[in-house]
Amino acid sequence: MFVSHDPIGVLHIAADGSRKLYGRQDGVTSQQFTPNGIALMPDGRLMIANSGLEGGVWQVDRSGDCRPFLMEVEGRHLYPVNFVLADKEGRLWISVSTCQVPRAKAYRHDIADGYIVLWDGKTARIVAEGFGYTNECRLSNDGAYLYVNETFARRISRLPVAADGSLGARETFAELGIGDYPDGGTFDAMGGYWLTSVVSNRIYRFEPDGRPRLMFEDADPAYVAMAEQSFKKEGLTAEILYADAGKTLNHIASIAFGGEDMRTAYLGTLKMNCFPTFRSPVPGVRPVHWNWTF
Repeated sequence: MFVSHDPIGVLHIAADGSRKLYGRQDGVTSQQFTPNGIALMPDGRLMIANSGLEGGVWQVDRSGDCRPFLMEVEGRHLYPVNFVLADKEGRLWISVSTCQVPRAKAYRHDIADGYIVLWDGKTARIVAEGFGYTNECRLSNDGAYLYVNETFARRISRLPVAADGSLGARETFAELGIGDYPDGGTFDAMGGYWLTSVVSNRIYRFEPDGRPRLMFEDADPAYVAMAEQSFKKEGLTAEILYADAGKTLNHIASIAFGGEDMRTAYLGTLKMNCFPTFRSPVPGVRPVHWNWTF
């Protein structure tokens, strides 16, 4: 298992429980280097989305060397990079949450300057923009659509994908309500889209037609009410967004399926030092990197 490990980079947890850190070891602070989304590449490199002030996509090889991979596209410095997704062709889909510095300025409903970058193996280009804080993005099981979680627009958008990686017109797949701020997402084998929400500590499963089903909730009503009041007035602050939430779980931020039958769901959180898991009623989809040999 590979997981983001702030502020170093990536923590590798082997099947026997042993651990190894890959990433920066030069005393860097989490303000500058905040590893968020990670992706395995066909050659074994790890790509890291840096949501810290340095921004950019960083790469780590198996020797542990960590260095910048992509810091600027079309004259824009990539800050803050939220997520990197490797597809079956080895291309990278990169979500940049906002152009605001610091990023907390974009914790509002009226700012939509996030964008998606595609690295096709040779060059990188911006393929879509105008998102309300771009978070995780995922390709549908057939590769026909790119789904984009917009945290502070509180919706899931999707865009058709052309053969060359160009994206078509955006459409709203689903909208979220009170307390819900979409963060991570993934598909299951039945085409359902699973979504995690920070603040409300909820997990949803959306049918292919966008119908939602609440699968789990550990919301703190007082905290949700405080966050909603702030969001409606002046936007969320970092202090409110990262305050403790929930009785059992604390800010569910990501979800991934694994195990021999792909029915074990692993949850990433913003503030816990463990990995909550549960058994899913439907199996997930094998990650593309399971088909690669390093």
